[in-house]
Amino acid sequence: MNFRLLYILCFFTSIFTSCENDKKPESTSAFFGGKIVNPYSSYIVLSKSRKVIDTIRLDEKNRFAYKIKNVKSGLYQFFDGKELQTVLIQPNDSLLLRLNTYDFDESLVYSGIGAKENNFLMELFLLNEEDEKNTLALSQLMPEAFEQRLNALRDDKLKKLERFKAKYKTTALFDKLVEGNINYKYYSSKEVYPIANYSKSEKHMLEILPEDFYSYRDDINYNDDILKDYPAYTSFLRFHFNTLALEEHFKHSSDTNYNELSLEYNLDKLRIIDEKVKNKSIKNRLLYSATMRFINNSHKTEEYCSILNSFIEKSSNKKQITRAQNVVRSYQRLKPGNKIPNITLLNTSDKELDLISLIKKPTVIYFWTKTNKNHITTSHKRIKELNAKYPEVEYIAINIDSISYANQKKVLNHFDLRIHNEYRLKSPSNAIDSLSIKPINNVYIVNKKSEIVNPKANIFTIQFEQELLEVINH
Repeated sequence: MNFRLLYILCFFTSIFTSCENDKKPESTSAFFGGKIVNPYSSYIVLSKSRKVIDTIRLDEKNRFAYKIKNVKSGLYQFFDGKELQTVLIQPNDSLLLRLNTYDFDESLVYSGIGAKENNFLMELFLLNEEDEKNTLALSQLMPEAFEQRLNALRDDKLKKLERFKAKYKTTALFDKLVEGNINYKYYSSKEVYPIANYSKSEKHMLEILPEDFYSYRDDINYNDDILKDYPAYTSFLRFHFNTLALEEHFKHSSDTNYNELSLEYNLDKLRIIDEKVKNKSIKNRLLYSATMRFINNSHKTEEYCSILNSFIEKSSNKKQITRAQNVVRSYQRLKPGNKIPNITLLNTSDKELDLISLIKKPTVIYFWTKTNKNHITTSHKRIKELNAKYPEVEYIAINIDSISYANQKKVLNHFDLRIHNEYRLKSPSNAIDSLSIKPINNVYIVNKKSEIVNPKANIFTIQFEQELLEVINH
């Protein structure tokens, strides 16, 4: 172990063996370290506001330690090569974490100065995850019953916070984060309710809501610079503008049902975001997210220019504008009937192969990345089912990360997935652009002539199997 790392770990040890109630010396720095059990990679990436601070290597015992100089109080993100989690770091904190990658969130626990706050935030995170599992069922209740149940869930969390504050001294930032988490999760559930309730049309559900159902909207801060990177806040804003745009859309259209791929609805959404949000970072992120969601899911390439032009008029982020323009151009090249781009792949022996050389019959091409564990497992298992039902089709899996075959194999073995027709991209960045492999769940169906049948197929829908049958019988 190098002397710097030894010094930092010794520093931690002295902190944790002393009384935590001792007065903390004033400091403008903070320490962040810990141990990763069953590490996925040999490093931790620490970032803030989507900007990387540093890549921290693990030692031979899978430990890491890092001093953040001139630390700014706020939310930081750490990424272990597979999963991303948020941590609150403030000046003078000395945080040690321990986690097992096999049970990432549930095993994550902190010790040291700042640990109590982060353990509380993790407990709240897990409670929210549990609540989200029941959101759809809860949303089938009528509005009054739905509100009653939702209020009870929020009240329980607020009481938990009050008990915590009565026991420990908390900072204003911590209080704002926790209250924001609880309230914005509550607001999010109310925003999605008219869309998640299946008993009536979305227009009807909006019409029968109690008058004060959205009373909290009067107090929304659309420009909260402190919460702008907090998932609870950013998710709420997306849900909120979805619902606002739907309400506006119903005013000037004959539609009664929600169609997230309606061009008019999405143009309404961009306009409302532009009107209500002044913070450039928040506004640009929301505009980009809404624009790319439409472009990545709509098959109507003739409508891309309208949404793109609206986005360009309202966004001040030149990089995002360029990225959106490139994606549109890419999708226009990837129309059904066109040949799929002949990108270069690497097989399990690191041999270079052209994609088109692998296509001899109807083929499904799907992609995966090591950073999305849920997609890795669900997509591979679904393809296994489809392969058994439709053996006439070839199934090609392509990893989009810049990793070796040994690492690719390690990931698949980690999730107990078989290695069958697995390839990697020789030049990931170029291939991702030429095939528009974002979002990662985009799947290509091509015929035996390497012609695109559908560049945005979804393997989890009933329509997908119908599309397979059509290409098989064509």
